[in-house]
Amino acid sequence: MNTDKSSLETSRTDIVAAAARGIAGACPVIGGLVAEAVNQLIPNQKLDRVIEFLKALDKNFAILENKIKMLESNLSSEQGLDLFEDGIVQASRAISEERRNRLANLLTKSFSQKELKYNESKKLLNLFRELTDPELLWLVFYSKPPTAGSEYHKQLRGKHPEVLQPASRTIGVAQEEIDRGALQDSYKNTLVRLGLLEQRDSSLDLTSLGRLLIRYIESHEENT
Repeated sequence: MNTDKSSLETSRTDIVAAAARGIAGACPVIGGLVAEAVNQLIPNQKLDRVIEFLKALDKNFAILENKIKMLESNLSSEQGLDLFEDGIVQASRAISEERRNRLANLLTKSFSQKELKYNESKKLLNLFRELTDPELLWLVFYSKPPTAGSEYHKQLRGKHPEVLQPASRTIGVAQEEIDRGALQDSYKNTLVRLGLLEQRDSSLDLTSLGRLLIRYIESHEENT
């Protein structure tokens, strides 16, 4: 899997041109206008995101080079192509680098297995699509028990204080802080609703499904 940057850039030009021709042919009334819009949008945004996603996927398999044959085998199957297409679509909409990297990790885990677990991977891709970036952060936050003095959680909060720093619940607090608290509650409620977190006494813990998703989206570099 060799994603040379210059070849990706050349491929991008070819893809955009083909997309514009296809749109113009399929939509005789608005095709010209839409093709022009696509021509403007895709090169500057969506294809750049896809390229960054593919580079992250390539980096993962450079680390797991002994899994290349598994990737080749899984990508040649109808199920594998479906998962890859889903990944490309999600990557084109993923604004943050962190999200694209986690998506690449998910696809790497899927394609590096001897036998493709299609239903499992598809389910996790669907769950990943439903989660916003803050919800993913909270899932990662709860992937380790948040104990007092935990360096892991301290670093994570330091990196994403706007999402993970507990909102103040005191009376008379500013409206902005009230809104932040409401959003934090909503993020956690979504994770509970999707079966990724569960309430245990006064704390939240990962479910088995939550732990499975974490195993798919965690860095493969850390596991070598």
